[in-house]
Amino acid sequence: MEHPAFEEAGQSPGLEIWTIDKFEPVAIESKVYGKFYNGDSYIVLKTTGDNSSTLSYDLHFWLGSKTTQDKKGAAAILTITLDDQLGGRAVHHREVQGHETSHFLGYFQPAIRYLEGGNESGFNEVETNAGAEKRLLQLSGCENMRIEEVPADSSSLTKDHCFILEVEHDIFVLMPEGARATQRRKIISIANSLRDDYHNGRASIEIIDEFSSDEDVNQFFEALGSGSKEDLIDDDSTQMYTRENMSTVYFYKVLVGDEIDLVQINKPFRQRHLSSEDVFILDTPCSGVYVWLGKDVDPEVKRSYNNIAQQYLDVKGYPAWVPVTRVSEGSESCTFKQYFHNWDSVKPATTGSVKSIAAQIEAGLFSGDSDDESEAFAKFVGKSASARGYMPDEGAGELKVFRASEEPEDITESVAESPKLYQSDVYVVKYQYKDENDEEATVVYLWIGNTADDDSKQAGVKLAGELEEELEGYATIVKIPQGKETKHFLSIFKGNLMILCGSKDDEYKTENFKKSYDETGVRLFKVEGTKLGVDMRAIQMQETADSLEEDDIFILETPSAVYVWSGKESSEQEQEAAKTAVTSLVGDDKEVIEINQGEEPEEFWEVLGGQPEENVEPSGWKFNANRRVTTPLSLTAVSVRPSGKIKYEELPPGFTQKDLSDDGAFILDGGEELYLWLGTNIPERVKAARLQIIGEYIEDDGLERTVDSAIVVTLKQGREPAIFKQLFPEWEDDLWENQASYEDIKNETKAANSK
Repeated sequence: MEHPAFEEAGQSPGLEIWTIDKFEPVAIESKVYGKFYNGDSYIVLKTTGDNSSTLSYDLHFWLGSKTTQDKKGAAAILTITLDDQLGGRAVHHREVQGHETSHFLGYFQPAIRYLEGGNESGFNEVETNAGAEKRLLQLSGCENMRIEEVPADSSSLTKDHCFILEVEHDIFVLMPEGARATQRRKIISIANSLRDDYHNGRASIEIIDEFSSDEDVNQFFEALGSGSKEDLIDDDSTQMYTRENMSTVYFYKVLVGDEIDLVQINKPFRQRHLSSEDVFILDTPCSGVYVWLGKDVDPEVKRSYNNIAQQYLDVKGYPAWVPVTRVSEGSESCTFKQYFHNWDSVKPATTGSVKSIAAQIEAGLFSGDSDDESEAFAKFVGKSASARGYMPDEGAGELKVFRASEEPEDITESVAESPKLYQSDVYVVKYQYKDENDEEATVVYLWIGNTADDDSKQAGVKLAGELEEELEGYATIVKIPQGKETKHFLSIFKGNLMILCGSKDDEYKTENFKKSYDETGVRLFKVEGTKLGVDMRAIQMQETADSLEEDDIFILETPSAVYVWSGKESSEQEQEAAKTAVTSLVGDDKEVIEINQGEEPEEFWEVLGGQPEENVEPSGWKFNANRRVTTPLSLTAVSVRPSGKIKYEELPPGFTQKDLSDDGAFILDGGEELYLWLGTNIPERVKAARLQIIGEYIEDDGLERTVDSAIVVTLKQGREPAIFKQLFPEWEDDLWENQASYEDIKNETKAANSK
């Protein structure tokens, strides 16, 4: 059923908002976008794209803290009506006042504004507050700000929020100690807007911060009418809620009836678990609850998805404000896909997204649009090294390789010309080069073997920190777990890196995974990569047939011969690299036998314990390409309180360089690698908490990654690599030098006060 109010909706990119009045949608004027009455419900449509391409839609229905049940119901039903008129392609989001997603808050800059009151309801009438001579506004959040009126009393004040006090034509801004530069700019911008919009530019703004005199502070409390600076309390409020396990992701098939039944699906979650005839719920620790609707689900069930979601929240005992997102089969967002072990995005219809990943990395490598060439490009991306884009230079600099040890006298320097890293050790690689400005620059790599113990890991962290101190902080620190070697890391070893079993404790004697080399003489190595002399590497593997992958080359050493096995999906470059690796790995005393997949002699399978069972998993390259396609890019602001508590606040998707502040820390998350960006003026407590910041961030996200398995690039303001800059819409190297200081902004605001 169509509704005339939505007749022109979603025709072009932009934002459209309707409020609910007597069960009907009423469009509101764009000049009041961002102001929401707490007694109302709203529908917000965000249309993305351009007129020449397929538009995409995000549909939010917003529920005020005092909205009525009939408005809630009407908003949910009319959201579905609007989506039907858009062709059923919108992603639905339920937003609750005070707990909105960063995606939603990003539409309204510098802050969303809550107002008291609302439209006349079909059942009740909400009295609208006409305002008062004295008004106290609380500004919550740092990056995603909300403005809400609170009682004009000192009991409303906390140490962690900003406040704006309006008394007739005086505007006081109370700034919390330790507020970041971006937060200070937003707050002053809001105060200026209030002066212009509500006081016709005639009000006087006074900013109270840690630099203010006691006289100025007392002036604020005199205007408020009560209290003093000592009365401010800590804000212990949180948006956390009780889950069975705070970091676990739950996945259920929903049996729909008068009451829902849930059939739990265990990890790893796979795309094939979803079926077109059914409803599924994905319950995540960070992104809220997703309701997935198959394309063949009964239309009435689709329309009642909000009731299903509410029943689920009730069953789990979750608060009503937990974010709920409805996704339809075929229109899943990256944020949804990232929770699945493998989501097949390498298809003719979607290989464009694979191309977009590497467009700036391997420009012009594959230019056609045929399915074969698209798949070839996806395969190239999937088989390449991790974090291909992180290339500070082409690997022509100088490097020193140190094996880390808890005993300083046991720290040894390796020979870079024969790059062999052992899986039970931890290595620190100091790489020096000339950056794009022809200045000396350094990357310190911390490589952690799969079987390294905790003492070795701590020794590696300590050694990397000592090198950073020697360089006076002017170094980029990159933590690389075994198996996640970046393209740049491989390139500095000229594509000759070998990763082997063993450790210094065993005097690096030749060994295999079964600890049986002395008796069997059997070892297995995988050779993979995309370009000779750049990202090729040889890795020792478990001596079983299950280790073989059809998209790589394997070297099998036996007592009598060496087999070079070519998987049917392997490349000529890998085959060439394998020939070079054989001599380095096993010497030249044994016969080398080259075989293709499907042509193996009996001895080959005998030493590997028999032929493997059929593998239902996709090829390794396809798995990697899918993972890179389904990873959303996000930016999260990090703050560390004096108590040591760490707070995270994700920024809206349209973040820019200006969201970074020189006194803040931020995590740019690409899924495969995390960039921890540190401003030049961050407090010492933030520097000291770097490992804890990454640890807590990863542990709480519920994804298939751990602190040990994530690539982490720690970089300083002014030392950003090109790939980091390319992840922003635009980048100005001298932004912070040219940016007005906080003191300048204060003086400009004071100068604009009415005389």
